[in-house]
Order: sequence, then C-alpha cells, then structure tokens
Amino acid sequence: MRYIIVDAFLERERQIQNGMSESQLNVFEKCRAPRMDYCILSHRWTTEVTYEEMESLTKIENKNEIRSRSGYQKILRCCERTQCDGLGLLWIDTCCVDFSNVPETSDVINSMFQLYQNSKYCYAYLHDTSVFPTRRDDKMFGRFDGWPEWFSRGWTLQELIAPENLRFFNKDWEYVGDKRSLAPKLAEITKVPVRVLRDGLSSYHPSAAQVISWAADRRTLCVEDRAYSLLGLLDVNMPVLYGEGKRAFLRLQLEVMRMSNDQSIFAWKHSVTCSVRWTGGVLADDPIFFRDCHDVIKMEPKEFYEGLSLLWESDAKGLVTSQGDEGIPAFIVTNGAIQIRLPLLPYYGCPSVFLAALACRKENDPLPVTIGLASFASNYYRYSGATGPLQLLPQYRQLSLAYRGQRSQAITFKLDDRMVPYYGFTRTDVLPDGESLAGNSLRLSDTSPLAIVSYVNSAVNSSFAIAFGFCFGQDWVHIICDEHEAIDVEKVHRRVWNTGAEYARVMSEVRFGKRGRPHYAKHEPLPCTIWTVKVICGGLEDSSDRRVTVDVIPLPGGHWKTHEWEPVYDIEDNIHMPCLMKKTSWIGGRFDNHTLLVGLDSQGV
Repeated sequence: MRYIIVDAFLERERQIQNGMSESQLNVFEKCRAPRMDYCILSHRWTTEVTYEEMESLTKIENKNEIRSRSGYQKILRCCERTQCDGLGLLWIDTCCVDFSNVPETSDVINSMFQLYQNSKYCYAYLHDTSVFPTRRDDKMFGRFDGWPEWFSRGWTLQELIAPENLRFFNKDWEYVGDKRSLAPKLAEITKVPVRVLRDGLSSYHPSAAQVISWAADRRTLCVEDRAYSLLGLLDVNMPVLYGEGKRAFLRLQLEVMRMSNDQSIFAWKHSVTCSVRWTGGVLADDPIFFRDCHDVIKMEPKEFYEGLSLLWESDAKGLVTSQGDEGIPAFIVTNGAIQIRLPLLPYYGCPSVFLAALACRKENDPLPVTIGLASFASNYYRYSGATGPLQLLPQYRQLSLAYRGQRSQAITFKLDDRMVPYYGFTRTDVLPDGESLAGNSLRLSDTSPLAIVSYVNSAVNSSFAIAFGFCFGQDWVHIICDEHEAIDVEKVHRRVWNTGAEYARVMSEVRFGKRGRPHYAKHEPLPCTIWTVKVICGGLEDSSDRRVTVDVIPLPGGHWKTHEWEPVYDIEDNIHMPCLMKKTSWIGGRFDNHTLLVGLDSQGV
C-alpha cells in the first residue's frame, strides 16, 4: 500500500514553483501498515493525476499541465489540510494505486473499507457546493437526485460509513461540518440510519438487503463497481475482474451466502423502471432491485416461527421442528443452484407456483417477507406477479434455487386464424396491445412473455381467447373458453399470468423426447354451443418460430371432452414449404368438415 508523504509532496511542489525542477524527492511511502496515523480523501473523480504521473512528475515535460488539473489541485489542498491537522501521511485512491497493476487493484479494492475505517480523519470533498446542503435543490443538482454529486456515487457510500471521523469540505476547502453532527441530515439524504452513521455497522448489524438498498440509486462509472463498492460493507472478499459486467453483482451475492444464512438476500423486488419478467434466477441483477429493502431486518428462529404461524395461520414451528431443524437453514451454494430448505404454500390451481416465506421482515411488521417461486425441471426460479388464493397447509421443502435465469432467445408465434370466421367468429382484442400482432406474428421474450388474442361471435354471445406464453425459455399455447360472459383480455391476462409456469411445464413434458413429431393439437368445447376450438401448434425445437393454426368446428355428435395436447401424425413440418395445405384429422380418425390450413404465409399463398 502506498501513502503520500505530505511534507515531501509539499516540499516538491515548493521547489517546482521556485524552478528547482530537478529535485528527486520521494513522495510515496510503501508499507502494509502505516507507521503513523493518516488521513484519507473521499471525493468525486474529475481530471485526476495517476500514480505514474505523481511518481515521476519532475521528469515529465508536461508537468505544468498536470499541476493545472483539478485533480492535482485537489491533492495539493488535501495535503495542506492534512499538514494543518498534524498528520504526515495521506491516502488518495487516484494516485496511490497503480491501476495498471491488476493484483494491486484487486487487493486495494478488497481492503478499501478497512483503509477508510482505520484512518484518523477522512475528508469528504464536495466539489460542487459552497455550503453543506440542508434541502433538495433539483435546479442545481437535478442530475444527482437533488443533492451534491458526492452523495450519488457508488464508492462514496462506504466512504461515508467506514471512517469514524468524517469531515466535510466545500469546493473552496472550507470546513462545513462532520458526520456525527450532521447525521440526521445525512440519514435523510442517504437512507443510512443515524445509528450506523454515528456508531458504525457493528452497532447495528443491518441485513444484507438493507446495506444493498443504500446503494440502489447510486452510480458508478464501471458496472462492476456496483458490486465491488459493496465488498467492505457486506464484509466479503472476492477477486476483482473488470470486464465481467453484471456477473460481478451475482458473485457478490453468492459470497454473502457463503458467509451467512441471511435470507434477506432474496427479499428484492423487480424495479418498476425495468421490464416485467415472468421468471428468472433467485438473485437480483442489480442493486436497484433492493431499493425498497431499507427496512428489511433479519429474524431469529423463534421470531420467524411465530411470524410464520401468524402469516399462514398454522403451526409453523411444528412443521419446521418435524423436519429436525429449529434454526434458520444455511445455504449450500453449488454449481448453478442454491440448496436450502424453505416453507412454501402452493397457489390453488397452480401446482408449479408457490409463495415462499423468508426469515426476514419489515421493521414494523411481524410477518415474514414472502417471494414467489415456480418449479421447472429440477430447479425453482423466481416467479413474479402471481396472485390469488393459496392452499391451506404449508410445506417445508428442500429446494434447489437456480441463481441464474435460463438463457433463451425470443420466440415468434405465426398465427393463422383465417378459418375462424367460417362460423361467425372474429378477432377482437390483443393484449399487451393491438400492434403486437403485426403481420399475424407475435414476438415474445423474457421481458415480454405473454400475449392474449380474443375472438367473439356476437350473434350467439360466445367468445374465446388464445394465450401465447414464453416461460423458462419454453413457449406454450393455451385455449380459454370457459368464460360465461364476453372475454375480457385484461382479466384473462391476470388469470393466465398465475398459471404460465404450469403451462410451460406441461408443454415441455409433451414435447420431451418427441423431436420427430413437432406438431401438436388440442381442442376445447365452447360452452352452450355446438362448436369446439381447435389449435395446432408446430415448429422445430431449435427454431425460433412457432406456427399456430386456430379453427372453430362443430362438436362431433354435439359433444366432445377436453383433450390434452396430442401429437398430430399426418402433418409434416415444412418450414421451407410455407404454401403447404393439408387436411388434418381428429384423434380417433374422424375428418373435420372443412380444411384446416397449416403453414400458410400471411397472404395465404
């Protein structure tokens, strides 16, 4: 670790000003632990001076250009301030670290919290204000949420919390207050509790979710620093790998789980500013998802069992102790999944979707925080937006939680519903919006996973809808024709959202091991009519296109039971022959009374 020798730096600057540019004063002291108390600077980077420039300043031809930079003047004023406070060493990240040295950079980042914590004084330099702010000023600081820029940066969060003696200076290096006296206002600005600001993290023991929430709206130049700037605050270490992008935050959460059984790490919520996702890994992509977790606290076992009993009105402690474990279960992190036991309640009618209780709660609420989960294959995934009644008896399961979402490309459904008007039905509504069915194609993805297309026959007051979904990387189609009134696509959308995980599971099982039979048919009777809705869905699994043909036909003999998806044997997959027209048969051998068109393009050619 390098520290600036304050007297040597100021002497070198004096000699340069006096024309003694050949001086070779050593301005750095390199040591693992400094021999004396030191100061440290917290600041917003501007036009900075690097370690190499600082080390060999007198040998550089453009030294006057370097000395004129705001970053150099900041070092100079900080050294003067440190000398006035009677200290001989100063640490500033911009020039005390050789950022071209990867091991050194990683070492410094992992120990930076301790560097700030062990300093005698920390100077917070507010470069864009003359006074310490007492109220939001969106006109002056609109780009930074109404406060000076120092408060919006990712790295300055630990620099606010770690040092015991933090002093604030304005743009002219005039003292404007210290952390202890300004704690109430700092808590208002940063959401960090007053107790933490005055007495440190060890006095408060915040949950992981709370700590990450303080960084939710802060910004960093590199996306990896969103994670690295939290290492010390969460008391974890990990290799620093610039270039890994958002994976850094994933690794950070895994390291937290290796160090504790703090289940608040799962308590995040999808941000309203982000696209809606149906499913994904159980770990968050970014600190912004913890924005509303500032009051989430960990629960002790007894408190958790009591809260669980209140939440689900059951003997939750008896349920847990019957499994032979009265403590909060620990995490076991494996390759791609997290092994843990959690209490669950399934949703009615949705055997693949659950509400799980976590051993954490909001500060003023005795009930545990809950999250949605859905099972698919051998793993459980985060499931968003499920609503509705829950079953009565909780289950306590050993779960394999996938911490990454399944990688999947978007899917395009090519809809052919030209035969639907044969018996008076017409397409009426499309949700999310009418434009999503442009050219009879529906494109779904992880961030736009569900669409509903409805049809109505006003003459006989009959309607139905087709749901198209994309969940766990699996496309699926479902027929809805059990409504006793006109189809409301928004109502159907909410209803199907709950069951999407189950439809994906069913479609996956239907297709499993049947790659040679890419077309499947299903039909549903229309209530109080002589008709049934028939759908044929097809396309190769390694293709991003699915062809869906919808038809309305008379019920054979006036009656037909609902069938599950069945393979259609007499349709070839002709991706390269879009004009193929074939007649298809019902299971049982009876032919439809009119031709069902499969695989035509949008012009019917």
